Amino acid sequence: MSTITIGSVNCRGLSETVKRIDIFTKYKDLYDITILVDTHSTSEKEKQWLHEWGYVGKFSSYSSKSRGVAILFKNTFEFKIHEETIDLMGNFIILDITIQDYRITLAAIYGPNNDDPVFFENIKHKISHYGNSSIVVAGDWNVVQDYDMDTLHYRNENNPQSKAKIHEVMHELDLLDIWRQQHPFDNRYSWRGPNHKQSRLDYFMITSDIEAFVVSSDIGISYRSDHSPVLINLKFSSQIRGKGTWKFNNSLLRETEFIEKVKGDIKTVIEEYESDPSMDIETEDKQFNISYQLLWDMIKMKVRGSAISFSSFQKKEGNKKEKELLYKISLLDEKLLENNLPSVYQEREGIELELKILREKNVKGIITRAKARWQVEGEREVTIFVIWKKNITQKKLFPNLFWRTRLR
Repeated sequence: MSTITIGSVNCRGLSETVKRIDIFTKYKDLYDITILVDTHSTSEKEKQWLHEWGYVGKFSSYSSKSRGVAILFKNTFEFKIHEETIDLMGNFIILDITIQDYRITLAAIYGPNNDDPVFFENIKHKISHYGNSSIVVAGDWNVVQDYDMDTLHYRNENNPQSKAKIHEVMHELDLLDIWRQQHPFDNRYSWRGPNHKQSRLDYFMITSDIEAFVVSSDIGISYRSDHSPVLINLKFSSQIRGKGTWKFNNSLLRETEFIEKVKGDIKTVIEEYESDPSMDIETEDKQFNISYQLLWDMIKMKVRGSAISFSSFQKKEGNKKEKELLYKISLLDEKLLENNLPSVYQEREGIELELKILREKNVKGIITRAKARWQVEGEREVTIFVIWKKNITQKKLFPNLFWRTRLR
């Protein structure tokens, strides 16, 4: 069975290019559907941002200084968007969508900071318009569900009227807070503010009919934001993915170790296929027992193997380091629940900075390649390429495999 991961995070603005590419890259690796709120997107920049994402996406934009919501998709699963409702004020997106033969209403919201029950009443009506029995709503609600369980170091309960309205909407639409349902006694938070205040403002609401499909739900580790991501894993139907297409990573040409390895590979292939290895002559004068074309193919095959191996090792080491840093941050987050010492906050900020530097090394390479492709191919060609890539990716998915008369 194939699992669909949906993640939601308040990213606190993505106007700055390096941060935006970093956030896109990070959450594209983690989620099949990424919901971003407080994006600070504008309608003029949506096409560029969608190009940077590289897949299908929907934006609700407002200004480069505030608000903004996005729902971004990967091509790791089959989906079809039937209808959409996009808020012009940058506060919500509602989609009528089919995911692997399951038709649902998927909504991303950025709740108002003030006590505004009308906002949530409006959301209810727009969701009800599609008439789907299965609903998933996620985002930064700016309202907690339970003051005692979902806040830390608060003096007063915020937005009580909005909270009451949300509970009313939950009853009418048959919604439940899936993380609290699966973690009834846990005290964990998705936002950290001044004076060591913490609260669970970000969460998923789903209808009870798809509760059985939710394999797990979690609150992740915050990165470049004062909000932590929240996520759910849904298991709908089975798919088998095919292999992707290998492409040479030009950045390897800046790696001295890799260049020396390639030189060694070329020398090895030449020595293997030269007619008379005992003769000490210049390479260009050597004779070979295979054609020059085949020799060239053998060299490329050898270099390709080294490139894959070298890149795999680099990625493995980078992932290992990133996991170590994320683990350290998670331990410090646990300490912050017990003791709000400034030194712990400072240590956490230092480790997050180290993580940021580690990730930005890769992000800058992505930006360079994206700019080069845009300049060479132009907007229209890149758009066509993305559509072609989407179709090719979908063809790698096998819903079922038949062997003789039995289904595998």
